[in-house]
Amino acid sequence: MTRDTLPARVVEAVAAADGVEPADVETLHAYVDPDALRKLDEQDGGEWRLTFQFADHQVTVTHEARVLVDGRAYAADASVR
Repeated sequence: MTRDTLPARVVEAVAAADGVEPADVETLHAYVDPDALRKLDEQDGGEWRLTFQFADHQVTVTHEARVLVDGRAYAADASVR
């Protein structure tokens, strides 16, 4: 079973917030190191939260693999609530 990566979920969340395809979103690594996101996501235990600017959005990711775009929770079905 393949699990999508946290960087991919961030890009998908921003694309959903903008109403565009993920391929049309700016490059993530211009704002944050994707490898750092992957390493955070691989952490066992502990609580963490990272907030960063991505294009015109404030993105927050958490130890629970939650992705928030401008304070709105992103769901895996590519919608923003």
